[in-house]
Amino acid sequence: MPQKTGPLLVPLFVLLAGLFASAYVLELPALALSLLPLLPYILAVVMVFLAWHFNRGKVLLAGGLLLLPAFYPYVSNGGVPSSSATITALGLGLLLLLKERGFFNRYGLNRLLFLSMLVAWSFFYEKSWINFNFLQVMVPGFQMSLTTLICWAVILITMLVSVVVWWRGADGFSSAVLVSMVALLLIEFMTFSPQQEAALRSAQILIWIWFIVAESHRMAFRDELTQLPSRRALNEAMLALPKSYAIAMLDVDHFKKFNDSHGHDKGDEVLRIVGRVLLKHSGPASVYRYGGEEFTLLFKGRSCDYAEAILEDIREQIHLQPLDVSKDDKEKFVTVTASMGLAMVQPDERSSEVIKRADEALYKAKKKGRNCVVVA
Repeated sequence: MPQKTGPLLVPLFVLLAGLFASAYVLELPALALSLLPLLPYILAVVMVFLAWHFNRGKVLLAGGLLLLPAFYPYVSNGGVPSSSATITALGLGLLLLLKERGFFNRYGLNRLLFLSMLVAWSFFYEKSWINFNFLQVMVPGFQMSLTTLICWAVILITMLVSVVVWWRGADGFSSAVLVSMVALLLIEFMTFSPQQEAALRSAQILIWIWFIVAESHRMAFRDELTQLPSRRALNEAMLALPKSYAIAMLDVDHFKKFNDSHGHDKGDEVLRIVGRVLLKHSGPASVYRYGGEEFTLLFKGRSCDYAEAILEDIREQIHLQPLDVSKDDKEKFVTVTASMGLAMVQPDERSSEVIKRADEALYKAKKKGRNCVVVA
């Protein structure tokens, strides 16, 4: 559960901070109050620059969609969503289901053209240049027009999809969409002064700025294949180790041979299996992908016996994971094993020397017959 709620914490905090700021915004000096309506657009420029720098096309489109309702001042009339808010919800829902394809390519252009078409429809509708009188019929049992029902359906479906995607993946993008939708509904159906609304819209944009920063950090410090922290994260962790710690090196047995026999796709699946097993033990140990088929475990403040017991459990669990390598309608499942070397820090010993001893213990585990743990 903490892994699911984690990506929501910062967006929710930013939204609550925006609500708190909006309650006391009138306490600001007159000059700050006059400049506050410009803040969402200033932050939007920052967001566009970051999205371009990190090649995040979906974030650019999301920022434009969130600012769309700001161009059409709208007062809720009996709970009827505005067309701009409906388009924003629809656009965010579509972005939620699409893969990131970057900026300057045919995917980005097609998405931009499609969303521009929706924005143009909203603009023409708000200006009364087009109308859909045939949708104004009252829907029996709902006490609302078909237009209003469609708008609410779009908003509620987007909320539902964002909740489902967030629950299944617990990723930053779905979390940002979910909290942005909550903020959109607050702005749409509650009465705020222009300065208070600017504070909330600024919070919306800040949520996406945070997403870009957090996503760039994740890409730099987390291995994409196994979802474990990468070697760069390990190097940083090694700079702040306690006095007592142990380091283990884990290597998948016969990995090159497995790749040659079953292909690199199956080899990647092996690494993902090992990554999932290690993630289950990320409480007792900090786990990292060292590189290739090698992984590192840091046991901070733990005894050697404790670390060895955890490694034995990991070794057994890896060996129990079945992997489907069926070919040509012939069903076949195999398992893989892992060898490990463990070293406990000695007085006045550098972390690089501890890793070296763990590597030497790993080499001994390989010579010993593999699928075992050797303590240096």
